[in-house]
Amino acid sequence: MLSVELALLLVELFLIIVTIYLLTLHLKEERSRQKLITEMGRATKVLSRQEYFNEVISSLQEAEKSVFGCITGSRPEGEESQAVNSIIKAIGNLKQRNVSVRFLVPKFHDRLHVGYLYSKSGAEVRYNNCVLVNDMRYMVVDDKIVLIGVPEVTGEKEPTKKGYRIPSRGIAAIIREHYDRCWKGRITFKYDDCVKEIISSSGEGEKQVNLEPLARELMIPIEELKRINEIKTVTEMKEDSHV
Repeated sequence: MLSVELALLLVELFLIIVTIYLLTLHLKEERSRQKLITEMGRATKVLSRQEYFNEVISSLQEAEKSVFGCITGSRPEGEESQAVNSIIKAIGNLKQRNVSVRFLVPKFHDRLHVGYLYSKSGAEVRYNNCVLVNDMRYMVVDDKIVLIGVPEVTGEKEPTKKGYRIPSRGIAAIIREHYDRCWKGRITFKYDDCVKEIISSSGEGEKQVNLEPLARELMIPIEELKRINEIKTVTEMKEDSHV
């Protein structure tokens, strides 16, 4: 009888030891998890809509070597106009300091207005409908700071509601790899080429007379349309050389 009680006590003691050991492991794991969350909190800053645009402008002003990213390119309305004007000014300052600025934009007619504004300021703008461009909006500064904008619901026309600031060279390198593939892709078009394609498809390029309706539709100055319309494509130059 005594041996049975002793055996039960030993089993109970063993279970207590195992329980204490598991609790210790759990506490260590919890501390490690909390430490990781704290470090992630330091590394990743959640930004409201206004904070996000302020961070974009501030990062542009501080850029030293390069800036690249994907933007929605939607026509600014209301308070967005002020933010876009500040971004345009910052791009102009970067151009004077020989900082490379590149933006990819979804290839839609209503995105050419922002393309015109950014191109005029000194940025290189290209249009592409790859998934990376349509589903994401981000900017990478000097290959070390990543700013990611997030809409409330899925959709390339949805406005950015909040964002994230992530200081990470690793994430910046991963984004650049995908970005460069899109930038050099076959279905990527320069801003001038996109506008010229629309002019040609509308028939205004042949008439050489009335570009005003198209200028109003695209919200691009008629002088800019005339300038682009006078640019000869590679095909046109080849045809001229055979004449």
